[in-house]
Amino acid sequence: MPKRIPIASVNKLRKHRYILKKIAQAKPSARKRMMANAPKQLFNVFKLLCTLITDGHLKLGKAKKHAKLAKKISTSAVTAIKGISQQHGGAIGAILAGVLPFLTPLLAKLFK
Repeated sequence: MPKRIPIASVNKLRKHRYILKKIAQAKPSARKRMMANAPKQLFNVFKLLCTLITDGHLKLGKAKKHAKLAKKISTSAVTAIKGISQQHGGAIGAILAGVLPFLTPLLAKLFK
């Protein structure tokens, strides 16, 4: 059974949803630049997204082949996520593109 999502985590997702959409839509070279200059908070949010995937709150959609990477990110330290995201640059965009359509209904369901 999935764990409950804390309100602070939901607020983080809501606050960073715009930049996550931009990263998912960006070309690989632009995505690499964004991730290289991203603040630590963005990697916290990305770790939170991967944790929600592994807990069962969010589904990967078409990007199911990246489930192992999502699990690896959810168990990694925030400082290590930056290196992982640069190694697997295309997978990051695929994970975000697969998760973002399910994120909006989840946030709407939590804040009725």
